[in-house]
Amino acid sequence: MKSALSLSRFEAPATRLAMNKSTLVVWTAIALLLVETFSGALRYYFDQAGISALLYLPKVLCVGLFALELTTLKTHRLFWILLLGLVVSAGLGMLHGAALVNPLFALFGYIPLLFGLVCGEHLEQRRKLLGWAIGLCLLATIVGVYADSLFSVPWKGYSYNLGDQELTGNMTWAADGIDRPAGFARMSTTAATLTAVFTLYLCAFTRSKVLLLALLGVAFVTILVTTNKSTAVALIAVLLVMPFYNQRLLCRVAFVVLVGMGAVLPLVGLWTPLDPSLAASGAEGSLVSLYDRMINTWPRLADEVARRDWSWTGGGLGMVGSAVNMFPVDNVKYPAVADSLFMYLWASFGVMGPMLYALLLPLLMTLRSKNSWMARALLSISLCVVVVGWTTDVLEVPVCGIFLGMAIAHALRRKAMPVQWLITERRRSNRDDYPDGLQLT
Repeated sequence: MKSALSLSRFEAPATRLAMNKSTLVVWTAIALLLVETFSGALRYYFDQAGISALLYLPKVLCVGLFALELTTLKTHRLFWILLLGLVVSAGLGMLHGAALVNPLFALFGYIPLLFGLVCGEHLEQRRKLLGWAIGLCLLATIVGVYADSLFSVPWKGYSYNLGDQELTGNMTWAADGIDRPAGFARMSTTAATLTAVFTLYLCAFTRSKVLLLALLGVAFVTILVTTNKSTAVALIAVLLVMPFYNQRLLCRVAFVVLVGMGAVLPLVGLWTPLDPSLAASGAEGSLVSLYDRMINTWPRLADEVARRDWSWTGGGLGMVGSAVNMFPVDNVKYPAVADSLFMYLWASFGVMGPMLYALLLPLLMTLRSKNSWMARALLSISLCVVVVGWTTDVLEVPVCGIFLGMAIAHALRRKAMPVQWLITERRRSNRDDYPDGLQLT
C-alpha cells in the first residue's frame, strides 16, 4: 500500500508535466496555423501598427519546443543522420559562397516540418483542440477567398519593409485575366493549399456522408475560385485513391504513380524540346503555368546547377528557394523558386535529393498500413502534399511542413508521452463535444 501511494505521488507530477507540454505544443501549432491562415491581413495590420516582427513569434516558439524536445527524444537513427546531413549541407552551402544567414534562414523555414516531426505525438494527443482550430481556420480561409473575390480588401497587393528587406504582404496576380484571390492569406496558392489540407484532415474524422460531401464540395469550389489548378488536381487525386486505402496493391501502384510524376514532369521538361510559345507571355490555356515551368523554370535551375558543377553535391542548404531569394549569393543565378519538390531537393542536396524524395513512398505505404483515423488523415494530407509538390516548393509552405512532419512521426511510431497520459486522454474524449457526424477522437 505504501509503495503504491509513493508511486502515485511521482506519477501525478509527471502526468501534469506531460499535459502542460502538450498544451503548449498544440497552442504553438494553432498559432502557426492562424498566422498562415491570416498572413496577408496580419502583415498589413501588424505593419500599420509597427509590430510586423511578431508574425514570426509562432516559428520562434517552434524552434524552442523543437530544441526542448530534442533533449529527451528517442526516435529512429535515420532522424539523427538526416539532422546531421542538414548541418553538413549548411557547411557545403557556405563553401559555395553563402553567408551564414542563408542556411539559418532555410532552417527557420523548415522549422514547421521539424516541429511536426519531433512534437507530432503531442499534437495527436490534443487532436480535439487541434481539430476545432483547423475547422475555424478552414472556415476563415473559405470566407476570405470569397470576400476577396467579391470585395476590395485593404491588404490586397500590399508590400512592406522589415529591416532592409522589402517583403510582399499579399500578392496580386491574375490567370488568363482572372484575378486570383488569396483571401486572408498571402497568396492564392497558399489559400488553396490551406483549404485542401484542412479539408482532408477534417474529412478523416467525419462520419456523416452528407457533411462529408458538403465539406468536399465547398472546399473544391473554393479552390477553383483561387484558380490554383495544382491543388485542385491534388484534391481530386486524393479523393480517387481514398476509397482504395484498404487495397494494398492498388494503393502501392497509385503511390508509385503519384510520387513518380513529381520526378517525371521536370525530367520531361529537361529532356524534351517544347515549343517556347506555349509558355510565352499572353499564351492562353490551362497548362500555361506547367509549360512555363517545363520550358523556363526547371531548365534554368538545372543549367545553373550544371554550370556550377553541383549536380552531385547540390548547392547546399540555403542556396535554393526563398533563402537565396532573400539573401542573394554572388554569381549564383538560381530562380527565386524551384516550383518542384523533386527539383528543390536535387538542387539543394545533389544526389541525396532524389533519395530523400523517394522516401515519400515508404512513408505513404507505412501510413496506409496503420489502422487509425489519424493515420488516414495524415495519409490523405501527405498524398495531397506530394501532388501539390509537382509544381510547388512545399517544404517552404509551413502548413504542409507541419503535417508532413506529423506524418513522419506517426509512421515512425515515436513514443514521446507516458502511457498514463494516453489513457487519461482517451477517457476524456467524448463524441458529444462535436457536431453531429464529426468525431475527433
